[in-house]
Amino acid sequence: MTVVAHLSDPHLGPLPSFSALDLLSKRGLGAINYMRRRRRWHDMKVLDMIVADIVDEAPDAVAVTGDLTNLGLEGEFLPAALFLGRLGPPEKVAAIPGNHDAYVRKVSGAPARVWGAHMSGDDGRVGFPYVRRHGLVALIGLSSAVATYPLAATGEVGAIQRDALGPLLRSLKDEGLFRIVMVHHPVAEDGTPWLRRLRDAAALREIIAREGAELVLHGHNHEPARAEIAGPERPTPVVAVPSCSTGLLSHEPLAAYNLYHVAGEPGAWVCEGVTRGFTREGEIAETDRFRLA
Repeated sequence: MTVVAHLSDPHLGPLPSFSALDLLSKRGLGAINYMRRRRRWHDMKVLDMIVADIVDEAPDAVAVTGDLTNLGLEGEFLPAALFLGRLGPPEKVAAIPGNHDAYVRKVSGAPARVWGAHMSGDDGRVGFPYVRRHGLVALIGLSSAVATYPLAATGEVGAIQRDALGPLLRSLKDEGLFRIVMVHHPVAEDGTPWLRRLRDAAALREIIAREGAELVLHGHNHEPARAEIAGPERPTPVVAVPSCSTGLLSHEPLAAYNLYHVAGEPGAWVCEGVTRGFTREGEIAETDRFRLA
């Protein structure tokens, strides 16, 4: 059996020091939003409890699907790297960036530069897509993080990554591995608002429908969700988690993460999902259990 933990959207705080010049961009509106709401919604004490629980569960691999930062400030990236290190060594913790991690164009390369050890494949190459093999599982990291104009939080995987994804899915199937695709933005047709959508979601769905995958993981909307994409042999489950740091003061679902227990073999996979999250009683507990395969 191989166990994979999935968490997303920690929005690590507090913000580092910054200058007025840093806010002469989309960051200005983001800073207002953070000071008015997000700094209270995202509770770092709750996040500490989630991290401790993941470490106690000792999964074989950890998948972090983006939005580690708030405004994409240079001073936010090193603390985010330290956060990833708390979850485990780089070879165990796979990360991808979210839209907040590419908030403005000038920091678009910062995630790979600072978190590269967590964004590289088995071959040590930093870039997307990358592949990491853990027991029965292959994690495939895609980046949908692109800088956008104010009030927009859209993403795009892009043609280069899409062109590489199909052959990767085929080769990993030939290896007999349980293929898990990681992407920040929602892929399924789930009604995501236009200004928060994955712009090339339809093209990405076509690749998965043609080549197949055993599971797609994402975050972005701060909500738990389960959907499906048609596949060549069977539907591919698409599962989202809420933010892993939302506390009692947020209007969003409370912080949680998922554990996936993968067993079996090609054509006879067994995958059970377990949700563990923060409760109104102030503890981390199992809140859901579901079967995907």
